[in-house]
Amino acid sequence: MKTAVIGLQWGDEGKGKIVTYLSRNYDCVVRYSGGSNAGHTVDYGDFKIVHHLLPSADVKKQKMMYIGPGVVVDFDVLIEEIDQIDKLLPHARSLLRISKQAHVVLPVYKELDEKIDKSRLNAIGTTRRGIGLSYANRALRCGLRIQDLENTSKTRYFIQELSHIWQTSIDVERILDELIAKYNKTRDLLIDTVQAVRTLKDKDLLFEGTQGVLLDVDVGTYPYVTSTNCSSTGIQSGFGYPVQLDQVFGVMKAYTTRVGEGPFPTELKGEEGEKLRKLGGEYGATTGRPRRCGWLDLVLLRYAVELSGCNSLILTKADILSGYDKVPVCVAYKFKGKVLESLDNLELVDQAEPIYEIFDGWKSLESKEFERFVTKIEKEIGVKFSHISTGPRVDEILKI
Repeated sequence: MKTAVIGLQWGDEGKGKIVTYLSRNYDCVVRYSGGSNAGHTVDYGDFKIVHHLLPSADVKKQKMMYIGPGVVVDFDVLIEEIDQIDKLLPHARSLLRISKQAHVVLPVYKELDEKIDKSRLNAIGTTRRGIGLSYANRALRCGLRIQDLENTSKTRYFIQELSHIWQTSIDVERILDELIAKYNKTRDLLIDTVQAVRTLKDKDLLFEGTQGVLLDVDVGTYPYVTSTNCSSTGIQSGFGYPVQLDQVFGVMKAYTTRVGEGPFPTELKGEEGEKLRKLGGEYGATTGRPRRCGWLDLVLLRYAVELSGCNSLILTKADILSGYDKVPVCVAYKFKGKVLESLDNLELVDQAEPIYEIFDGWKSLESKEFERFVTKIEKEIGVKFSHISTGPRVDEILKI
């Protein structure tokens, strides 16, 4: 069985909890894209784990974790997370494997990331974690892979070349020494991509998406996107082997959020937005930045479902809306006198005027009002819900 969990909005849909819950039925959770700009918070009840690089596998159930070659690795974050799970659950470290062909995020990338974003005519709101620079240097063929750290001379050359290309002053020897020391702390976990594929290709795999379809570099709200394919389209390249998916779970909140700049048709400003932000605890797991909040947008969901190949929906944070008298849902856009229920691309999103249908609110997720809300989404999207999250903990979820 090969299954993917994909975010259907601008990320932050609660995928970490869902992946942890579903991972109990799989041999291994595979992280295939992104870097430490992603953040998945998993609440086990007696403790919480915030994942930035480690896949959100249920470590209590001794599930394997694999970081594929499509991920860019910040050693500082990686080592901190490994230490975290090792303290909470002894021997959890032994469940992790990391592709040697994954690229390394150098500290200088973060400085360059910030400099570039500040130099833009309009900032795009990057997390400034050096992720975009890592992927850019990979494409420019001047990036540093984990396997390159096996050869000190080769690593020194790459750092010198990087300094020359980006015209920035770098203490080559200091960076080299620090990288080698960090590499040595993780070398027992490293594996060549081909070895990982030979081990995993016949196992039941759960692929963990980062961010969401609307932040995908190819089909998201470009240029206000991340630097890689975070939809299901990135799985094969990020894993390093052709994958035939049996199921794609699309995770969506009962409302919409996004971090950073970019279009957001249903965004709530002022007190309304702040109320929803506080109720939902909508602050970034990676940056701590407050998320922009707004009502559910079915137009964007139709787009994301179609492009991700999603065949099962999972709803999160509906409990946050419990107590609202009325819950607006965007069912279409008004654009230049036309009513649009679906989109061929996202170019007009920043000019669209949302058309709302108003639903009666619900006091609990067992009410008829909430049932009508769920039924409406299924009808409009054309895909059924398989699970509904009822709270923040991993075990607070209903299978439909």
